[in-house]
Amino acid sequence: MKKIALLILALPFFVSLTNAQNLPTFSGLFFGDYYYVVNHDNANPVNPTSTLGNAGKLEKGMGAFDYRRIYLTAAYNVAPDFLAQFRLESDPSASSLGGGNNTGKLSTMIKDAFIQWKNVTQGGNIIIGLQGTPQINMAEGIFGYRPIEKTIEDLHGISASRDLGVSFNQVFSNQFKSGLLIGNNSGNGVPTNKYKAAYLYLQYNPVKELTILLNGQYNDGPAGLNNRIIDIIANYANKEFSIGGQYFANGVSTSAAGTLQRNGLSLNGWVALMDNLHLVARYDNYVPTTASNKNTNYATATQSLIMGAIDWTVEKNVHLMPNVESVSFGNTGSTADLLARVTFYVSF
Repeated sequence: MKKIALLILALPFFVSLTNAQNLPTFSGLFFGDYYYVVNHDNANPVNPTSTLGNAGKLEKGMGAFDYRRIYLTAAYNVAPDFLAQFRLESDPSASSLGGGNNTGKLSTMIKDAFIQWKNVTQGGNIIIGLQGTPQINMAEGIFGYRPIEKTIEDLHGISASRDLGVSFNQVFSNQFKSGLLIGNNSGNGVPTNKYKAAYLYLQYNPVKELTILLNGQYNDGPAGLNNRIIDIIANYANKEFSIGGQYFANGVSTSAAGTLQRNGLSLNGWVALMDNLHLVARYDNYVPTTASNKNTNYATATQSLIMGAIDWTVEKNVHLMPNVESVSFGNTGSTADLLARVTFYVSF
């Protein structure tokens, strides 16, 4: 009788313990800078250094503390093969309260909201909802150092980092995986038309250290108007160094200008000076249009970005990264933008 009584008394404890094993998990990250604009050509109407939270207000001599991204993510295992994820983001350059573009209050938006169905096939899963696109997110994961600078396609608005739709991803082996996403082509916003976008990727790792990634994107539109992107990434990384590159070509069919052709090349790398200290470098060449008159003004001129940084891992999830970024333009008489920053990054 006493044993039965003890079991009855202990039952709530075992129930609570079982429930506790399936609680939501929370994670997040936060990065920003103190920046100083060493030089900016006042005749330049474009702002290539778009990682600045106060985009559009770049001017020589300006300096301020700023943050560029805050994430708060909740994930919950609804069932053994179902994972739900919800993520909020605060991004000053996308602030919308009070007029947007950092003219009013800082705000938040929904970054991710999806459910993942795991093991639909052996090594395959389906994701339904607002999710990351391979075009941007896989490049970020391969190269790293998103807190210092966006990848080249993200920096120049070639492709969106999110879309609302359904994707299927399949791992065939340790060397090969692929995926397909069909989305609204609306980013984080509501759909504005009936046309859709398709994103396809193929990833090959002949050895653990070497990644080769091929991405393709096609956005449909009315009367044959469409957007086509193809890019390839190759990167080699071990504990001592990383070196790689990305090339993309983008064709945009428009009724007014025929087909806009643009392309870009990004070379990335880092080397470990010590266990907690990396030297980081990057070079980009971006061609907004292949037209013969492309270098007649800032908006269409070729752009070259040079970035150098020191990554100091203060603790496991805490980084300080002093960096310098220069953007020069192909048009005659232009002067380069020069930005100096001390970037901080924290994740939990």
